[in-house]
Amino acid sequence: MAVMAVQSFSELFTMQRDIGAENACGDAGVSVSVHDGEIADDTLTSLSQALAWVPMYFLKRTERDPEAHPLDMYWYYPLVTVNDRYQGDAEPELEALPSNLEAVQHVWRSVQKIVPGTVRLYECEYTANSFGTEGHPHHDSPREELRSRHVTAILYCNNQWRLEWAGETVIFNERHDIHAAVLPKAGRICLIEGDPLHVARGVSRICPEARRVLVFKMWRED
Repeated sequence: MAVMAVQSFSELFTMQRDIGAENACGDAGVSVSVHDGEIADDTLTSLSQALAWVPMYFLKRTERDPEAHPLDMYWYYPLVTVNDRYQGDAEPELEALPSNLEAVQHVWRSVQKIVPGTVRLYECEYTANSFGTEGHPHHDSPREELRSRHVTAILYCNNQWRLEWAGETVIFNERHDIHAAVLPKAGRICLIEGDPLHVARGVSRICPEARRVLVFKMWRED
């Protein structure tokens, strides 16, 4: 078994800091980055008020992924989607959302600013996980040959989040070890490029609310 020797704390810090670097997970085109402060407080407030009225339903992931565990279930609502994820463009549908969901449009423009290059949105979904609903490690694209072009942006929508509530987004490397774990802090955006294996971990028993996220799924066009 090979062991990598770390000579100093600064060397270890440099290794950890490179979490968003190209090929960070050992797969070509994969990177994970965390962005705080991109969404204005008033936008987050408006978004929270609007999403409180979204009619979510309980979804079994096996309806979308036959390989998922039958007990992998979560609250779900597709705000915008297309019939053909590989060719369709959901942005016109997103821009046509009713005025009470204008905050979703503001968030999308903020996401576009932090994603390098040109992307095409194919889905924006709102999901929630309460205690007892466990996530399933998965890829967002079922087609492995296209994953290097895939981009997922996750906006954490809870007004507050405590460390002991768990609910991290966990990203795995090609050896199925944990590459990154991102806490769902209010207004934080987790940007995942290259579609590595990832999962939304369940919240802890003491968490008093559901873990709520707004997810934008897109393809890199350039």
